Amino acid sequence: MATATPKTTAKQTVKSTAKKAESPAAASAAGDALKTAEDFTAKAREQFEDAMSHFADTAEDMREKAEDMTAEMRARFEKHQQMAAEMNSEFVEAAKEEISDAVQLASDLGKAKTFADAMEIQQAYWSNLFETRVARTQDMTAKTVEAAKEAFTPMATDFGALFDTSAYEKMFRFPGKA
Repeated sequence: MATATPKTTAKQTVKSTAKKAESPAAASAAGDALKTAEDFTAKAREQFEDAMSHFADTAEDMREKAEDMTAEMRARFEKHQQMAAEMNSEFVEAAKEEISDAVQLASDLGKAKTFADAMEIQQAYWSNLFETRVARTQDMTAKTVEAAKEAFTPMATDFGALFDTSAYEKMFRFPGKA
């Protein structure tokens, strides 16, 4: 007759493995692993808090600079709007003067006694009109050049410092390569 050998159950195997793990060396290794995990978690938390702090500082700087740039742009637009309004009013005044001069020309031509008088009146009118328009054109050109110079001057707010790659070193402090 064959003798039956006792079969080990799964519960017995787990209990014997647990007894072996309770040895001092295993407990020390588990403690070291736990300490390493705690250290890693603490360092990760510290790095995350540093990154968030730097991000908040950088975001605040960007917000302030964006507000400064918006204010500067608003001031520029208002100044250009005022310059455009002034130039438009000058155009209206010039048109009024030219219409008035043309009416005066017609009146003077009607009063001319000879053909020579009519030619002299027309010559004076056209010479005056030409000189006036040249002077207005020079004035408008100077104002337009001034407006263009102001429009193309660089903004005083500098965003370049915010996009410097060294800023990321503060956010992500990785150990240096050996």
